[in-house]
Amino acid sequence: MSLTEDPTPLGDTAFLEYTWPVVSSKVFEVGEVAPTRTLADVIEHRRSNRVLAPASLEQTVGALLFALRPRFWKEGDSLKRSRRPSLSAGALHPITVLLFQERAVFRLNAELSLLERLQFSDEVYSAWVSKCQSVLPEANGTFLMLVADMARPNSAYANSESLVWRDAGALLQTIALVAELFGLGFCPLGILGHEVVTELHSDGQLLAVGAAVIGLRPEARAADSNQ
Repeated sequence: MSLTEDPTPLGDTAFLEYTWPVVSSKVFEVGEVAPTRTLADVIEHRRSNRVLAPASLEQTVGALLFALRPRFWKEGDSLKRSRRPSLSAGALHPITVLLFQERAVFRLNAELSLLERLQFSDEVYSAWVSKCQSVLPEANGTFLMLVADMARPNSAYANSESLVWRDAGALLQTIALVAELFGLGFCPLGILGHEVVTELHSDGQLLAVGAAVIGLRPEARAADSNQ
């Protein structure tokens, strides 16, 4: 893979997706959007929030599903192209989101609206959360990690990695706007998480491409406690 060479389409070639170590799964619903919010309002009020409290799993997953789930699938397509809120090179959407919350690691399977609990060591979980908290000590929310499965991009493009990095930035921006739409706080982190990907034993197929935290802003938590 190269970040200096332009990507070149290869056509629709065969690929094998990574098999995630799922131990259990649960269906979640997409969260309801506040009808009074406009796009202009969301854009003007979006901020990076560095002081956060935990939101419920239902709130967090509901918002993330709104940001990530496919709205349209290309029928009969071998590369499973889809249309989603975030742009993606070739409509491939190779990035999945992992959630670190409640001493567990989850994968959001946006295609099936499933939250999948993954088999993960306590040591790697603790080390990753501690690393995130060292960056944002007052962010006590759900830590997110963006992981790209390179099988599809590599089957569609030569030198595909630059496209995946572009997708990661677009996805972070989309989640940031959706968090604001749902009244949640959000902040990207300047770390990647290669040590977490190593735990997944993918033989280089998975690539850590970003991290963030999502949760309740202080004013939202105060309003909830006063009700």
